[in-house]
Amino acid sequence: MIFRRLFKHRGLGVNLIAGFSFLMLAVYGWGLDWEDLGGYLLVILIVLVGLIGLAALLGWLLRKFMSRGENTYPAATTKNDEEHDEKEQNNEEQQTKRD
Repeated sequence: MIFRRLFKHRGLGVNLIAGFSFLMLAVYGWGLDWEDLGGYLLVILIVLVGLIGLAALLGWLLRKFMSRGENTYPAATTKNDEEHDEKEQNNEEQQTKRD
């Protein structure tokens, strides 16, 4: 039953079995102690959690910096805004011509 679920997604199942086989080869074939294997796996887990935490922190900071910039600029200009800007430019040009 469990193998059926693992092999439903063949890439995941095959990778898990290959990784487990490699760890068992290290223990039984190369004489690695179970305590050493557990220590190495614990170090890998701590480093992985640290990297994920650092990535999450940097993503949060990046989102904060990006959202702060959105408040300073208008999100989009409308047709009325463009017409208003053109009228202001025409008025300024007429005033400079009068002077």
